Amino acid sequence: MNWRKFFMFSFIFLSVISFGVPEINLSHLEFLRDEFIIESETKIGYWIYAEKFGDTYVHTEAKGEGVTCVDDVARVAVLYTELYKLYPNEFYLQRAKEALDFVMALQDSDGDFYNFIFEDGSINKQGVTSRKSANWWAARGFWAISNALEVFNEDRDFQKKLENSAKLAYSFLSRSLDENYFLNKNSDVSSVFLLGVIEYYKYTGDESVKELAIKIGDSILNTQIKEGLLKGAFNEGTDYQLWHSWGSRQGEALIELYRITGNTKYLDSAISLADEFYPVLLSLGPVYEIGKYIKMYPQIAYAVEPIISTLVKLYSVTQEEKYAYIAALFGGFFERNNHLASPMYGPNGEGYDSLHSIYINSNAGAESTICALLSLVRLKTLPSQVQPLTSSKIIGGRETLLFESEKMDAGIYYFELDNTNNIRIKTEESIRIRQKIENFYPGEYEVYIAGSFDSNTHVKASSGDNSIDKNLDSNDGIMYIGDLNMEENQIILYLKPENGFIYVDQVILKPVDPAFIFEFDQSYYEFSKGKIEKTTYEAATEESLYTQTAEVEGIFINNSFLLDIEELFNNDGIVSFSERKSGNFDNYDGIIGAKYPVEELIKHLTNNMFFYEKENVYFKFKIDGNDNLILTSQVINLKDIEKTFDYMYIVGGSDHGNYTGKIMILYQDGSSQEVEIAFSDWCQSPIYGETVLLELGYRYDSLGITENINPQMYMLKIPLKSVPVQSIFLPQIPTMHIFAISLK
Repeated sequence: MNWRKFFMFSFIFLSVISFGVPEINLSHLEFLRDEFIIESETKIGYWIYAEKFGDTYVHTEAKGEGVTCVDDVARVAVLYTELYKLYPNEFYLQRAKEALDFVMALQDSDGDFYNFIFEDGSINKQGVTSRKSANWWAARGFWAISNALEVFNEDRDFQKKLENSAKLAYSFLSRSLDENYFLNKNSDVSSVFLLGVIEYYKYTGDESVKELAIKIGDSILNTQIKEGLLKGAFNEGTDYQLWHSWGSRQGEALIELYRITGNTKYLDSAISLADEFYPVLLSLGPVYEIGKYIKMYPQIAYAVEPIISTLVKLYSVTQEEKYAYIAALFGGFFERNNHLASPMYGPNGEGYDSLHSIYINSNAGAESTICALLSLVRLKTLPSQVQPLTSSKIIGGRETLLFESEKMDAGIYYFELDNTNNIRIKTEESIRIRQKIENFYPGEYEVYIAGSFDSNTHVKASSGDNSIDKNLDSNDGIMYIGDLNMEENQIILYLKPENGFIYVDQVILKPVDPAFIFEFDQSYYEFSKGKIEKTTYEAATEESLYTQTAEVEGIFINNSFLLDIEELFNNDGIVSFSERKSGNFDNYDGIIGAKYPVEELIKHLTNNMFFYEKENVYFKFKIDGNDNLILTSQVINLKDIEKTFDYMYIVGGSDHGNYTGKIMILYQDGSSQEVEIAFSDWCQSPIYGETVLLELGYRYDSLGITENINPQMYMLKIPLKSVPVQSIFLPQIPTMHIFAISLK
């Protein structure tokens, strides 16, 4: 890898680019919109979930909670209010009004709010996520109402209704604050309330409301972390430092507090958040949570939107270009600036529910859709010249790096695996673990280690000729080792416990001077020190698209030709009772996962063969060791097969949802055939019309515990040309598995 900067990237340069932030498409949000009965009155709300079945979305309730809720409908009110403020349009005003009317219908006489409505129209008054408790939905409802007060000046009757509701909610919630002026003892939900308080002050001009806003803001300031991996973030934990991505609006609220007070300490706090902590999230993605370790997934729109809102408002206040740049780069999460380089925003305005290590949950409920749309609304307020950066993709740089210890090279050293929370190395002996770093950027990095150390443990971290040492006291969580000047693309950690076990979870490298290389419009740029400069960049050589090729033979049983594809098997998804704590069918980036039980499968097999009578076809199964292949673009070449076949039968299944792709069949005459391959989730009902070949009585979970879930194996039937098959090209779908292929 090499790079060379050669000119400044500026708003002027961007002005020649024609594309920008994706269009705000309200179609899916309109699909979620529906009439609901709330205790005999018809109100307009939004379905909380929309599950995807094939190409179709279906309204879905939250089991045990309800079908729609204040928390989401208040989000809708904020979205349409913000749209109306930017683009005065009667449609936006009407949608905001009906959403606010719904929110106020769930407000009780004391000023607090219930959250969920059951399908029969009754209010869920007892559920922990719905009962009155001065909680998230109350704070968000108050914010939505206060934020809309000024836009209904020409509808005085409705404005008066909003005034009464806001006054009642403010009175109740302000009385519900603890000694630190927090709701529920935390700064996250309190930051949502603070946004409402500020809007309420702007409308009423009541100085006592402003005084309360300052008290809440000062308490939020006191939770800001001053050093370490989380420097700049706001502590949301009690027993230990904790930050979670969802609902973390502290920076946004403090910017708004600065606007009404002029006190720069609030602005400085938001700047520290953006300068110190957001580069960590830009490196790793909008991780779900950082506490005793970094929980990478799921990554959700509700995590990205508060970041974008904070950065856009920070730019509007400071006019510093770097905050516009970084806001747009975070906005790229919805296009392709995520580790899967896949859209998180659908063609009809769907906000997909979550991004995981190897798949996207393409369900699109209200929260995800609204947060995606609100993110786009915020981004649309950036200068038009910078908006195109949302289409860029970060491909390298001096970034924060995260390594899971169990995947690092431990050489000859012995250790066990502990699965208490995140998987960790467990040892009472000295151990050396190392990691090579692809696309490495030299520089000074802060070194952290996550784990549990019950005794004095000596740690030495080294890279090339440079090293740092530290003795760790008893501790549990993320610990700072020191700053290491890294000149080589390898990190080595040597750990020596004095006595007792140690548990090593993650190794984290945080650059002192972060820099990001991104690809944009077929060119490369470096973003560092608040500036963007064009650069040359040579990425590491990519592997061939087809990662594994096998020359495959087979056996004939009657009219069936059973392909021997064992050479391609790369996954152990079927285990016996005695081995139930091993195996891993459904956790691609982990060490262990859930799996099929051998004992149930062999009930259907004879000499590892299965005969499917309806199609008069046989399949060969493998039940020990690796027993299936995860689709990673393999090529299956059929060896010395001159016979023609009518059909190809594939046995498989998907994990973490339902997936489709395309295989290509190459024939010996040079012709080809592209065919869709589709497998439903192994533990759900088939949705693509595939045959349920086998249904087993239970499965083992990741800990080896028997679960009363009926995993299935599906069969696809593919018509073939009357020409001998030469090769089968499989797609890259790491959530899809194949157990057997037969031709007939």
